[in-house]
Amino acid sequence: MSEPARATPSADDLLARATELIDAAGRAGLPMRLLGGLGVFAVARSARRPPLSRAYRDFDLAVPVRQGPAATRAMVGAGFLPDKHFNALHGARRMIFQAPEGYAVDVLIGIFEMCHRLDIQKGFSRDGLTIAPEDLLLTKLQIVRIETKDLADGAALLLDLAPGQGEGAIETTRFVAPLADDWGFFHTVELNLGKLRAFADDTLPPEQAAVVVERAGALGDAMEAAGKSVRWKLRARVGERVTWYEMPEEIE
Repeated sequence: MSEPARATPSADDLLARATELIDAAGRAGLPMRLLGGLGVFAVARSARRPPLSRAYRDFDLAVPVRQGPAATRAMVGAGFLPDKHFNALHGARRMIFQAPEGYAVDVLIGIFEMCHRLDIQKGFSRDGLTIAPEDLLLTKLQIVRIETKDLADGAALLLDLAPGQGEGAIETTRFVAPLADDWGFFHTVELNLGKLRAFADDTLPPEQAAVVVERAGALGDAMEAAGKSVRWKLRARVGERVTWYEMPEEIE
């Protein structure tokens, strides 16, 4: 007799489960943070209602470098089963665990690496449920073949969090820093900010679209104004004549 299909957890159920894990890890001395689409859901209320709301199948977590063993203990202690083969091969950077409810949870170790490499280490120094909001935005805008769900997440972040400094903002200095050293990353984000503005115009009410367009423009202006590294300038001369991104397996 086949096993009955498991019901897909709601976004609120997933967030509650992630929060329990993060709180338990914190009590054990392990900084653990939420990222991905559910991370956006946690910090941007606009992601919880149409037209920017969407379904979530699972969630992703991150811990600092060299904290893989501690993360494994936290996940196993909470009833999650490790993918032993995958984790043995890739556990220095990424691990996968199976939830009792049936979905998989990715745990990233200090680095978010997809089309580009983003160091998320500094985000663990602040309190909170998620990685830094500017890092959340960069994880979305670094996707070369960006999808509607990622544009929706980016729009929700910019609709609810203004570029600036301090808590509750997309910290402009931190957002720009990795882009000023990596022309490829810069170029992908530059292109995706344009797509994000177009998405906002097509999807949101005019007054909300204007907010997203203005804030995306402010980030673009900050990117242009930032001082660039020698490495950035040398790579910029080559431009699109050489591929400037990687296309690894996507992380939700």
